Amino acid sequence: MDVNLILNDHFVLVQRKSQMSLHQLPKKEGKQWTIKVGRDLVDLSTALGKAHGTFKLSRSEENKSKAFSLVPSNDVVEMKEKLKDLNSGENNKEIWDDGKSQQLKKEDIEELRGQGLTGSEIVTQLVENSKTFQIKTEFSQEKYLNKKEEKYSEWVEILKPNIRHLAKYFHSQDPMQILNLRPDTLAMIMSLANIKSNGKFGVFDGGCQGLVTAAILDRIQGFGTVWNLCLKGISQKRVIQAMNFSPEQLKPLKNANLQKVKESLKKEENGDGDEVPAAKMIKLDEDAPPPLEFGSLDGLVVVCRRPNAIAKELVKLLAPSGNFVIFCPYSEPLCETYTDFRECNLAVNLKLTEAWFRLHQVLPLRTHPEVNMSGSGGYILSGIKVVS
Repeated sequence: MDVNLILNDHFVLVQRKSQMSLHQLPKKEGKQWTIKVGRDLVDLSTALGKAHGTFKLSRSEENKSKAFSLVPSNDVVEMKEKLKDLNSGENNKEIWDDGKSQQLKKEDIEELRGQGLTGSEIVTQLVENSKTFQIKTEFSQEKYLNKKEEKYSEWVEILKPNIRHLAKYFHSQDPMQILNLRPDTLAMIMSLANIKSNGKFGVFDGGCQGLVTAAILDRIQGFGTVWNLCLKGISQKRVIQAMNFSPEQLKPLKNANLQKVKESLKKEENGDGDEVPAAKMIKLDEDAPPPLEFGSLDGLVVVCRRPNAIAKELVKLLAPSGNFVIFCPYSEPLCETYTDFRECNLAVNLKLTEAWFRLHQVLPLRTHPEVNMSGSGGYILSGIKVVS
């Protein structure tokens, strides 16, 4: 199976300029799968069997539906390249935003779309029918074209999901569905927890759609063990599914109910009962995971809104000199955890940090920070466990 091809039942990211959406392809072959990209209907099933990359929206005579078909294309021409020979003004002082500069009305644009004109042709019509375009500055013209391409561009990218793309996508949709965890903060967590192949790691994902667990699985690439710890019910796995992991990559993932783990380890610690604890499994063969017991994890990652109580219990599973990282969207709960760990002499190199990140616009005429930015990417408490 070629992992670079778009296959049935796989997830893909569809991007047009800055717009991005996550979709799962149909399980059955031959089924039409229509999605909406901006204002356009697109038949995603027409991309099956093709490599990830850039596609052009096209009307097919065989396809009688209103949806566009996807045709692989490498000849992408941006509108600013097509219109680079047009005149531009020195400033915008003669331009008034009175809504009368564009002669084409909404009905005219819909009629052009109905006639089968491409996105580039529609944008060209908009430019030609604008009274003010040629007296705008070059910078304003570029902003105008970028805005119109967001709506009418006939090129889309179908991307193979990876951790960076998925972290950006979920953060752009609704930051709180992944607890304000930005891609740069996720990278810090991976580094501070010392995630690497052939290690044994525990992760408690309390509201990130499985993003942190998927990032660890992607880092170790099938070598090692990842204990996905949850309090009750089924652990979050939306991002894990979206990554299209192979069975070999999912092999290290072991789910564990914390309540059962706690009961089993208490029995073992107190010497109650002769039965083998459920959490401390016997290794029957070489493929069986190492037993989960106190001091057995090489690294621990906790991600939730109220981490204090759960972190103090889970750190018992961490081996001496093991790295731990606790992430929370708020600083107050982590301050309590920081104080408790310091008083118990539980860790060295204990740090409470906040990542600060701001995107910059890189344009031909100027480079400056973007006006909007995320207020916070959350807070990280990290350290190395010691035994006093």
